[in-house]
Amino acid sequence: MEFKAAIVVSCWFTVAVVSSVYMWIFGSDLDIAFGVFLPIGFLILVAVIVTFMVLSSFEPEKTREAESTSDLQSIRSKLDLITKEIKQIKNENEK
Repeated sequence: MEFKAAIVVSCWFTVAVVSSVYMWIFGSDLDIAFGVFLPIGFLILVAVIVTFMVLSSFEPEKTREAESTSDLQSIRSKLDLITKEIKQIKNENEK
């Protein structure tokens, strides 16, 4: 979860920095509609798209936990079989 949040935060931070630098350099010479809203609006649109793509592209952590639980159960059953075989071998060696 932390890496998804880091990607989203870094994307929005980059948009804020680029927009601020853009307005600082070109702010006094630009038309409001096409010089400010269009490029900065495009950056915000890209950030929104990246945010939703990142949040929806990764599988939830619960499925990985379920897979690991089933793996642990199969390991336990195999370990029980091995333990039974070891007991049988010990019993045969004692006779």
